[in-house]
Amino acid sequence: MRNILIVALAATGLCACATDNQMQAAARQCQSVGISQGDPQFDLCTRSYTLQTNQDTLEVSYHRALNPTYDRPMAHTWHGY
Repeated sequence: MRNILIVALAATGLCACATDNQMQAAARQCQSVGISQGDPQFDLCTRSYTLQTNQDTLEVSYHRALNPTYDRPMAHTWHGY
């Protein structure tokens, strides 16, 4: 239990900051749906894509902590038991 807590806190700390690559990817995703840098919704869009990426990373880290052989997401078919 202690190890899971340590991994979760470390992952949360790392995921709290968006890397430059994440910001660039989020900007590209926003532009692909028609929101350019001049639009007022651009900051909200990039933030939402960045948070979505962080959430996915956190979920994979959680599943790997529970199951060390976990190697890829299984799209809502793995429930942990």
